[in-house]
Amino acid sequence: MRILDFYPSKGSFTPGETIQLLIELEAVLTDDTQFRLEFFHLEEPPIVKSFTSGRNVESNIIRFEWLAPTTPAGYATRVELLSKDGEVVSQATTAFDVLASWTDHPRYGFLSEFNADRADPDATMQELRRYHINGLQFYDWQFRHDQLVAPMDNYIDPLGRPMSLATIRELVDSAHQYGMAAMAYLAVYAASAEFWQRHLDWALFDENGKPIPFGENFLGLMNPSPGSPWSNHILQEASRSLRVISFDGLHIDQYGHPRQVWDAQHRAVDLPAAFVEFIRTAREQNPGKAVLFNAVGNWPIEALATAPLDFLYIEIWPPDVEYRQLARIVLEAVDASQGKPAVIALYLPATQMANILVADAVILACGGSRIELGEGRQLLSDPYFPKHQAIDKTLEEELHRFYDYTVQYGEWLGGYSLPAQARRTWAHGELNSKQVTLDDSAWYVIRRRPDGLCIALINLNGIENQCWNTAHPIPVPFTELPVVVEYAHKPRKISWACPEQQAEPQSLDFEYDQGKLHFTITHLRYTGIICIHD
Repeated sequence: MRILDFYPSKGSFTPGETIQLLIELEAVLTDDTQFRLEFFHLEEPPIVKSFTSGRNVESNIIRFEWLAPTTPAGYATRVELLSKDGEVVSQATTAFDVLASWTDHPRYGFLSEFNADRADPDATMQELRRYHINGLQFYDWQFRHDQLVAPMDNYIDPLGRPMSLATIRELVDSAHQYGMAAMAYLAVYAASAEFWQRHLDWALFDENGKPIPFGENFLGLMNPSPGSPWSNHILQEASRSLRVISFDGLHIDQYGHPRQVWDAQHRAVDLPAAFVEFIRTAREQNPGKAVLFNAVGNWPIEALATAPLDFLYIEIWPPDVEYRQLARIVLEAVDASQGKPAVIALYLPATQMANILVADAVILACGGSRIELGEGRQLLSDPYFPKHQAIDKTLEEELHRFYDYTVQYGEWLGGYSLPAQARRTWAHGELNSKQVTLDDSAWYVIRRRPDGLCIALINLNGIENQCWNTAHPIPVPFTELPVVVEYAHKPRKISWACPEQQAEPQSLDFEYDQGKLHFTITHLRYTGIICIHD
């Protein structure tokens, strides 16, 4: 008998909730069988649980329940199937986390297929939970940009796609069942061409006094200034969508350009200020609901970083195509928002596995995450989300390991939204400071913690053109990578973790000499993290 798979029942759990872990076997048990589980939290001693599953179980999926701790944290779990003599026959690992809110450590995915004939919603959520997705953007679900909820159950969207309100509701309900939030997409200033033409006095205008279309007159841009007729209208539509469908919040979009606009009286409109007030009003009108806003091309991040958003969402475009620029954008966003997580959208073909994993590694090391996974093992590869692409088995396995690592080590990686008191005890991430010495092809991000130092590594060895939008080979793995860290005193311990490592972090041997720590990382593929414990 072998263990085929092992995963939690939900994308994430809340404090005090019963955690359910599913052990998928190759066949139904024919004898009483013993299992042992170990729960790992960072460097703490593991918690060990044992149980026996009887032969009368009809399914090949065995369920284990554990009461979640009350403190938010990330965990790894290893399950072992034991022989009658107590020997390990088969084993597997997974991860899960306990969060006060999913927005504290978002793993954001997407849905874009809402027709009445789509596959069973539960099948979609069951697949996404294996990657610990805990929030979903419902992209282009709306009837029209200016009328979000359709007046009938079955309808055709503006691009001719058949849609179903019943399907949307089923997907929202299924997401909730599997520990995922459902976010309703809307555009802050886009209206259908018909609505736009009827309300040109509500529109935005260019410097020559002409109304501004979008997509060859497919849409028209409206004035989102505080108290404007359009702003009042679309905010009412947003609130109505949250009342009639059990969405958990609003994902508000913009298009990045134009950035200089005027109203119908040819008065300049301050779009960054209008966006912030729109966000503030949306939050006030919909208490308890999450609010997100797309910083297209990282604009206007200065205004959005201090807006009342649950986390930052940044869509990255050329000219910011270098990995170094990507790192800077994430680090500066987390810093400007005083420690909020940053979710990054950038679009890569599913065939470019090396680019996908290096981009993910850079974003994660800098305190962010990437929206990339959708229904049916599909990858987000185009700004029009329905143009997603299937991922192959190799990339699927790499992403499984990557997301387990993300969940287990979120506290070390800086991906958690920290309370104000905790933020003061953390230094914001710093890329390639002089405190660390190692090979130039391995980048690093340093974060100071109350009880030590975390150093996230990124491998770019052998990548000459270091751009996320240009195909390149996988990084050449480092073996026996020496690391030197300037440190004021001899620490208690140094730990190492990476996506390829099973369950618990590895304790590293080190030497301390004249204010410097010397140690070696035995293997680095894409990313990993060093934690120095005082």
